[in-house]
Amino acid sequence: MLQNIRIIIAIALAAGIIWNCGGERVTQSEIGTEEQIGRPLSKLAAQQNAVIIATVQQDDAPVSGAKVEFARSIAGQKADYQWSDMTDENGQARIEITAGNGYYQARASQDGIEIGSWSSIPINEGDKVRLNLPIGGKAELTLEGLPAEIAIGIVMPMTGQLGAGGQLLTAGFELAREEINRSSLLGGSKIRFIMEDNRSTPEGAVEAYNKLIHRDGVSVIIGPYTSSATREAFPIAQQNEVVAISPTSASPGLSAMGDFLFRTSLTINWLIPRGVTATHEKLGYQKVATIFQAGDVFAQNSDAIIKETLLHQHGVEVLITESFQVGQTDFSDQLTRIKESNPDAIFLSALPITEANDIMIQIREIGIPAEVHFITQTLTPGEIERAGAAAEGAISFTAWTSTADTPGNRAFVENYTMRASVEPNAFTAQSYATVHILANAIANAQSIDSRAIRDALAKTRDLDTILGKFSFDANGDGIYNPVVLIVRNGKLEVFEP
Repeated sequence: MLQNIRIIIAIALAAGIIWNCGGERVTQSEIGTEEQIGRPLSKLAAQQNAVIIATVQQDDAPVSGAKVEFARSIAGQKADYQWSDMTDENGQARIEITAGNGYYQARASQDGIEIGSWSSIPINEGDKVRLNLPIGGKAELTLEGLPAEIAIGIVMPMTGQLGAGGQLLTAGFELAREEINRSSLLGGSKIRFIMEDNRSTPEGAVEAYNKLIHRDGVSVIIGPYTSSATREAFPIAQQNEVVAISPTSASPGLSAMGDFLFRTSLTINWLIPRGVTATHEKLGYQKVATIFQAGDVFAQNSDAIIKETLLHQHGVEVLITESFQVGQTDFSDQLTRIKESNPDAIFLSALPITEANDIMIQIREIGIPAEVHFITQTLTPGEIERAGAAAEGAISFTAWTSTADTPGNRAFVENYTMRASVEPNAFTAQSYATVHILANAIANAQSIDSRAIRDALAKTRDLDTILGKFSFDANGDGIYNPVVLIVRNGKLEVFEP
């Protein structure tokens, strides 16, 4: 029953879709409110009146001189018809509703006698709605254009282990939002963020998704940050038919869980094989060691793909694989065993955290020479600065470089550095690009309905971004050219095979 209701509500939110009239609205009490069913309504700007142009018809002929009234539909409460107008010779009445997001019911009367009624009409703040009200028939609702403000949920780690990274990504989101709001892309509509801290945990991401969907009623969420959090949160968006876009998670298969799910990062099964091919061709390593962060989906999957690519595509021997725990500070046991195996290169798979920084330092402290190449996917300028000389020669497979000759990239680097007082890294570039990619889809959809945005995102092909020509594949994963970087004189430069 509940699934059927979800389907009905989702269909009704699209432009021009028919709603059944006259029935009682069913509530979904388990989500903590009596005013939501199925896929929630989008929360828009506060204090933005909804404008409804209602047309009353009987047998396809306009009904003039009818009083049209609207009431907020709240389960268990008697309807309070607060908003009304009289239809003109074309059967049209113009009503402004000031009560905010929710479901409404309408009735029409002549000479004090009710001639028609309709219920379960979804109306959001700032909506411009054309509503056809045929006597004895079905109400037809059509949204016109974009609302004054477009609410987008953001789920990022602002506290906890990954809090510093989440705050840097937020600076990328904000910079893109300001640029878009100054432009004419959305025709005067403005983007507003609703920020939620997932506290660097998958559980926090789940809580944030539920809050944004069921309380704030957003139709789009950007985030989470990690693959572990994305794996847990994405199904919630899919179940509620809300668009979700992770700018940074990279483990395979996450977007494939549903058609409302997208990622702008390069997945590791796309990134790693290309990085291995480029570096192996130039460096010629034949035996390697790997070390990964235990308990993290991204790190574990990365290590598996690295080993598979090395062995099956290039015939490289993996001598030893080690793992470490979050919070670990002494890696001498793992690195001693790696040193004794005598590898040509060491591959690290981990989140951009202080442990990775410490591993770079301790690799050299323990006596592993610089000739043994250190290769990872998450190397950032901040880590390089902290590691100092130990980072020299380190290699990173990544999605972006500050020196890329892509549209707007130089301006992004300058503006971001001015805002954040630190140079952007690949993750912040992805956060910035994600907002622009989403805004482009909303502009094409001319709607904040999640189905319309989903369809526009899925059609994104060769869009100019700071990441390069950007497209989504059939699974909803970003496709563009990866980059291999190397640390020279303390700076990341393009590695040339």
